[in-house]
Amino acid sequence: MDKAYIAILTIAFLFLIHYVLGNGRRGGKGAAQLPPSPPAIPFLGHLHLLEKPFHAALRRLAARLGPVFSLRLGSRRAVVVSSAECARECFTEHDVTFANRPRFPSQLLVSFDGAALVTSSYGPHWRNLRRVAAVQLLSAHRVACMSGVIAGEVRAMARRLFRAAAASPGGDGAARVQLKRRLFELSLSVLMETIAQTKATRSEADADTDMSVEAQEFKKVVDELIPYLGAANTWDYLPVLRWFDVFGVRNKILAAVSRRDAFMLRLIDNERRRLDDAGTEGDKKSMIAVLLNLQKTEPEVYADTMITALCAVSYPVSTSSSRLVSL
Repeated sequence: MDKAYIAILTIAFLFLIHYVLGNGRRGGKGAAQLPPSPPAIPFLGHLHLLEKPFHAALRRLAARLGPVFSLRLGSRRAVVVSSAECARECFTEHDVTFANRPRFPSQLLVSFDGAALVTSSYGPHWRNLRRVAAVQLLSAHRVACMSGVIAGEVRAMARRLFRAAAASPGGDGAARVQLKRRLFELSLSVLMETIAQTKATRSEADADTDMSVEAQEFKKVVDELIPYLGAANTWDYLPVLRWFDVFGVRNKILAAVSRRDAFMLRLIDNERRRLDDAGTEGDKKSMIAVLLNLQKTEPEVYADTMITALCAVSYPVSTSSSRLVSL
C-alpha cells in the first residue's frame, strides 16, 4: 500500500511540473511558431504515436496534419518534413540552419561529448576534423597507398576458404561457408589494418576467422555498445529515466566506453613505438601513424583524445549501413 501511495504522489507531482512548465512554454515566442501537431500525452508527448513501421506512422500523421508538422518526443521537440519541396529548401537554401546534429545524452557519452566527426555540430571544430579527414585520411593519394591492403586481405580470406575446403570431413574439397560473416570480417579487417596495421597479430592457423586479434577485441567492445545505445532511446527523450539511471544504462555505456578508450590508447601507443623504431618514411602508414606525425607539429590540435575520436567512430559508421540492411 505504501508503494502504491508513493507512486500516486510521484505521478501527481510530475503532472504538476508538466503543467507549470507547459504554461511557461506556451507563453514564449517559440511555441507560436511551431507547425501543427496532434494531441499529446503529458511527459510522453507523441511517443505513443510512433508505431512500427516508423515511416508508415509518419505517413499517417502527414496525411492528417500536412507535409510539415511538429512532434514532442518526451522532452524534445521535432519537426517532420514529408514534402520533397520543403526538404529541398531545408537542404539547399537553409542547409547551414539544419547542419547541426541533436546532442543526445547517450551519444555524448560515446562520442567524447560530441567531439567526434559524425556527432560534432557545425562550426570551427567540425571544419577542422573534416579537413583532416578529407586531406590526410581520405585523399586520393592515401586511398591509393592503402589499396594494397584490400588485395592482401582478400587473398588471406581466399587462402582460409581453400584450407577449410581441403580439411572438409568428406574429403571432396567442399565445405559449408557463411559468406555473409566472412565478408563482414573482411571489411572489418581492412578497416582495422588501415587504422593501426594489426595484420601481424593474426594467426594463419585459425581458419574460422579473417580478423586480427585487435579487430576481434574492437568488435566485441562496439557490439557491446550498440545494444545499450538502442535501449537508451527512451532514456534520451525522458529525462526522469536518465536522472535515476533506470536499467543502469549510463553505467553500462560508461563501462563499455572505458574499455574502448583503453583499447584505442593501446593502439596509439603501439603505433607511436613503431614510428620511433622505424621512422616516418614511406606512404603506407596507418591512420593513427598519419595523425601522430601531425601531432608532432601541432600537439594541441592532434591530441590523443582527438586521434581516438577520429578512429573510434570508424567501425560503427562503416558497419552501420550493413547492419541497417540486415535489420
